[in-house]
Amino acid sequence: MVIRIFIAGLLTAILALPVYPAYSAGNLKDKIKISNKDCRWLVRHRPAADVAYKPGVGVNGRRVKPADLQPDRQIKLPPIIAIPLTVPVGSLLKKGATSPVGASEVGVGLVTVDRQSGEVQYEGQTLAGGDSKRMVAACRKLLRGKY
Repeated sequence: MVIRIFIAGLLTAILALPVYPAYSAGNLKDKIKISNKDCRWLVRHRPAADVAYKPGVGVNGRRVKPADLQPDRQIKLPPIIAIPLTVPVGSLLKKGATSPVGASEVGVGLVTVDRQSGEVQYEGQTLAGGDSKRMVAACRKLLRGKY
């Protein structure tokens, strides 16, 4: 689940980067090409509360020994996870150009994901605004075969 949030946040951040002139933060009227596979990652699944894992309870609701062998040794993830975005400098150079900096990377921003709320931000700007919601709605329609 956490990995899907990362990938959805990363995908949303990449789509919002100013490198793509067809997309601007306030304008989703231009067409964006997105694959079915990427749409599946973008559309978030929210399972019902009764299907969530409950330690010590079996699939039929009966008590069983918990599967958590040592719950005190589990990794505690931070509430907000930061993902630095970088671009290889070599991909920005002209084809055939050789440069000692070609193997370097340039930082283009920071994506943060709030695990509690699911809010994704790029450089402090929330990506879950109206444009993102419309894009998710379009992906849902695409996945249901309504396009």
